[in-house]
Amino acid sequence: MAQNFSKIEVGPAVVEYGTGADKITFETTIGGVVLTTETTYRDQKTDQTGETIVGKRVTGRNVSVTIPFGEYELTVIPKIMAGAEIVTGTGGSKVNVKTGVGLNLIDTAKIAVIKPIAHKADADYWITLPLAYSETDLSYSYNNENERITNVTLRSTPDTDGVVLILGDQTVTAP
Repeated sequence: MAQNFSKIEVGPAVVEYGTGADKITFETTIGGVVLTTETTYRDQKTDQTGETIVGKRVTGRNVSVTIPFGEYELTVIPKIMAGAEIVTGTGGSKVNVKTGVGLNLIDTAKIAVIKPIAHKADADYWITLPLAYSETDLSYSYNNENERITNVTLRSTPDTDGVVLILGDQTVTAP
């Protein structure tokens, strides 16, 4: 059987987060966008079988996308960081980053779509998190060796159907 090397995928991606006027497109990344799924399990044992596993159950599945965003843009920070707000006035704009203590990130969840650059127009290659909330940390190095990175992690939470991740075209429906 001949190997089909055309199925091997490499290359960067962009991430679109949100819709409409609130949509942010992460186009410049430094270090690559990384999708991770983590499934947790519970072993089932009985007294009669000792430590022998007689069943294994899924107890949860978490999905996250890490985005090392390389663009320094003040207007983006409040859209991706809980407790941050932009203030515009005389002389320009600033972002106040507050503690955010007690904020429920799930309340801010919105759609996130990863689009590989090589297949930006082909939804069959896209990855969608139907509902994702943002965890954002700043890592700004002021030297000649490193870029200033806004580390964004989008974490999926289940939609009304329990879906946390869609591989391929999200508009496909069953007949």
